[in-house]
Amino acid sequence: MNRWWKRGAWLLAMLALGCTGSIGAGPDDPDPDPDPDPEPLDCTVLRPGKAPLRRLTVLEYDNTVRDLLGDTSRPASRLIDDERGVTSAEARIVTSLLAEQYMAAAEEIANTATTDLDALLACDRAVEGDDACVRQLIERLLPRAWRRPVSAGEIDALMALHTTLAAEQGYREGIRAVLEAVLQSPDFLYRVEVVPTEGEEVVRLDGYQIATRLSYLFWATMPDQPLYDAAAAGELDTAEGVATAARRLLADPQAEPAVQGFFAHYLELDHLDDITKDPAVFPTFNSEIAELMREETEAFVHQVMFSPEGDGSWQTLLAAPWSMMNAQLAEYYGVSGPTGEAFERVELDPAHHAGLLTQGSTLATRARTYESSPIHRGMFIRGQVMCDIVPDVPEGIEVTPPDPDPSLTTRERLAEHRAVEPCASCHKQIDPLGFAFEHFDGAGRFRPTENGLAIDASGFIVDFDLGEDEWDEVPFSGAVDMAQQLLASPETQACFSKRWFEYAYGRAEQSEDGCSMQTLNEAFRESGFDVRELLVALTQTDAFLYRVADQDPLYAEEGGE
Repeated sequence: MNRWWKRGAWLLAMLALGCTGSIGAGPDDPDPDPDPDPEPLDCTVLRPGKAPLRRLTVLEYDNTVRDLLGDTSRPASRLIDDERGVTSAEARIVTSLLAEQYMAAAEEIANTATTDLDALLACDRAVEGDDACVRQLIERLLPRAWRRPVSAGEIDALMALHTTLAAEQGYREGIRAVLEAVLQSPDFLYRVEVVPTEGEEVVRLDGYQIATRLSYLFWATMPDQPLYDAAAAGELDTAEGVATAARRLLADPQAEPAVQGFFAHYLELDHLDDITKDPAVFPTFNSEIAELMREETEAFVHQVMFSPEGDGSWQTLLAAPWSMMNAQLAEYYGVSGPTGEAFERVELDPAHHAGLLTQGSTLATRARTYESSPIHRGMFIRGQVMCDIVPDVPEGIEVTPPDPDPSLTTRERLAEHRAVEPCASCHKQIDPLGFAFEHFDGAGRFRPTENGLAIDASGFIVDFDLGEDEWDEVPFSGAVDMAQQLLASPETQACFSKRWFEYAYGRAEQSEDGCSMQTLNEAFRESGFDVRELLVALTQTDAFLYRVADQDPLYAEEGGE
């Protein structure tokens, strides 16, 4: 296929869709002036908030080409598409290099798919005829690739492309050209949502768009046939029908990679990829241990969320006095139990261990190369677990960590910046949270003492939501006590819902999302904080079921047709 034609068509499509840049402020930017006394919510009015145009992630792309064409080579893993720390769909920019790589990936996939034409076509060319078999392929493939019903004109355009290239370069090349065009289309690479409207400000997504949202939320891939059938039958036109479909998808093992993807982002497990420790201080830590820490967290999430014994509980995730280890990792941590390579449940000291919060993947990555770091650990709790905004270091302030001193604990050496402004006001909110983890060294292992000195793991949570409009400083003693205080707070409960909202919807919470967040928080609380019920609730909000009609030029031009 002519590479210039493909490149031109691709770039024109990207420009037409406005997909190469962000619109306005970044969706992850905090509200610069939150309303301290908001008006009561009126949830009789639909307010879905503006939905971004979402490009397939690396995982979604690879899964989609696998399910569409049986290609298991994971072509997207070779793209220069850095997704580290990104939940915002609008922040994932398409560079010219990435566009070229999408083209190369499409060529590679199409070449593999056409190696066995009989298998691909599933049609007797001697009986049906060459063109009829190609048309049948397009009619079968295109609605699944573009995740919607397609028009006769769209099928005819691809048939014309095949006819032209087949005449010039041969029958197989014509089919390859068709596949390359399908895979480079914005309808494949993006989850395009265009709904007819007659002047409504808010419109409900159709069944096929709901099916796409469901499938990519739970399976990170295109809808399966039962989901297509449910869309065609109108079964996704009600919230109840959507919930039924959501439960089917969530109960399937295919849901685990998408759920694991959330926790990988939530805990920033990608930091394990390049973590290093001073070998003189932590001689047993290495990249292999770092990878085992990642496997520990993944096995723990699996056990809680997907095993027959798992309760799916948020409390278990943040406070369980056990973890998952194999023999090598258990030896590293200094605990007994596992004897082989397989990960198995290990009971830990309930006075010190609290689920994900005290695992090596969380603590070793939030530490310095030679010691623990209450600052980094406290920032994780304050920012990620409590959803508070952690302010940047004021301009002109040079941050220099105190030198190691074997006569002092880390807590004692950090005392000065909690006593002198301008550092004290911020560190009063951060450091005490990090002190909860001082019984764990910079490499994530439990330690009874530091430098032979007693460890003080007590602290307090400032400006803490106790419920019913009560706020206070709440003391705690150690990680387990702090975890229980966090789990009991409406602030922290709502934060976990918010983090799933951001991950599932590809954007930050907006002012219009009050009712959607209320739906999530109520469902989460009423379920006894079952994360699985929270995921089903994600499919019941205005933000999931509806769309603002005139939010972008593409929609304004095509939505009313």
